Amino acid sequence: MIDVDGKNLKRVTHSKTFDAFPVFSNDGKYLVFSSNRNNGGTRDTNMFIAEWQD
Repeated sequence: MIDVDGKNLKRVTHSKTFDAFPVFSNDGKYLVFSSNRNNGGTRDTNMFIAEWQD
């Protein structure tokens, strides 16, 4: 997360693996992102949907 002016950078995922391409739903209730976590050691990238809570 980051403000429009580039300030207040905040990490929202905490994984040692690849987490990228975050997108919020239009209503701001969900965060969707891609990750290599839970892939059993393969090169698979999975899509995750997280309910956003402030």
